Order: sequence, then structure tokens, then C-alpha cells
Amino acid sequence: MYSTLRYTLESNGTTYENDNINASLLVELISNLELQEFVVLQPSELVEGSMYMQAAALEEPGQMVAEIRLQEGEDGFRHYSCRTTDTTGIIQWFLDYWGKQQLPQLESWQDITHEFD
Repeated sequence: MYSTLRYTLESNGTTYENDNINASLLVELISNLELQEFVVLQPSELVEGSMYMQAAALEEPGQMVAEIRLQEGEDGFRHYSCRTTDTTGIIQWFLDYWGKQQLPQLESWQDITHEFD
């Protein structure tokens, strides 16, 4: 299904191409996020309709946010966000997105699409 799928990983000004991305790198980058830092994982093709997944550290100690953007129609999108203190959970979402081409369960995520209007 995704035989030609490749990923680009961007973190704080550094871009990693597909062959340089592995589970250890994802774990390291997400585990060590500090305020104003982020990680964005972007597939070369939509994964279950998603354009990318990202994570960032928030001002509140231990708080992080994961976000995912889904294409909607030709030019539209829906943007979902999940704030959590569960770094391990965010890492697992990224590993599943990268390794299994599988999205997190978005039912508990907030639809923040309106923030981009």
C-alpha cells in the first residue's frame, strides 16, 4: 500500500531524510524536547489522510502537545491537538505513525482547526 512512502523528520532546524530516521532518533528527539522546540514527521504520501504529525514542549513543566493535520477535500484540512504529560504515549504515536503508518485514536484529541483560519 505504501511501497514508495518516505519520511522527512524536522527538529529545531535539522532535517533528517528517510534513511536517517529510526526509532532511537524519534525517542531521543521527543524525550529531550525543551520549550520552543518541536519535532515534525512528514510522510511523502498521506498516511490515513494525514499530512504530518508534530510534537512540542509547552511552558508548563512536563506538558507536551502532539498535533496531527488531516487533509479534508482538495484544499482543506482538519487539525487536531492533544496536550499530555505522557511522553511515552507521544513517542508511541510517532513510532506507530512512522513504522506502521497508523494514526493515534483521535476521539480524545481536540479539533483546533479554527485556530488556523
